[in-house]
Amino acid sequence: MLTGFVGFQIMADGSFASILSIVVSTAIIFIGFGYMAADTAFGISSGLKPKPSDPLYSPGLFTMYLVFPLVALVVYITAQSIIVVKYLAVRRPLIWLFSSLVCFAVAQALLFAASKKICTGSNNKIDGAFFATLLDSAAVFCIYGFWTSITEDDTEEYEGGFKY
Repeated sequence: MLTGFVGFQIMADGSFASILSIVVSTAIIFIGFGYMAADTAFGISSGLKPKPSDPLYSPGLFTMYLVFPLVALVVYITAQSIIVVKYLAVRRPLIWLFSSLVCFAVAQALLFAASKKICTGSNNKIDGAFFATLLDSAAVFCIYGFWTSITEDDTEEYEGGFKY
């Protein structure tokens, strides 16, 4: 989510402070998610322990693993859209950005809504996770396409840089 704000140049891109903020926030989220998962699975504390009647029910894990990424995605898309429209005054990179959003949305739909039908239809050979992985990879490719379309093209500097 912090990478969405790097484009506002609050901190210089690639500076020690910007990299440190991303590393620290990632570590905090990783530790928080890990603790919640371990507490839910092993009952470290009684706060997150699932009910005995429904051991798969965990509102904390649902929020952290499904709702938080959705919020982070909305914040990232919003921040990047503001940067592209307001500061760069271009529209074409938004095609890449929203293509990524569509790929991700279809991947989640296949993973959660159509996975059982895909698995049954293929005689348990594949499920929605296969197609979700492909579409998530396409979404990452679209984000790369977005990034290359909003940054200056410096590829001429590196042309012929590697001699064999």
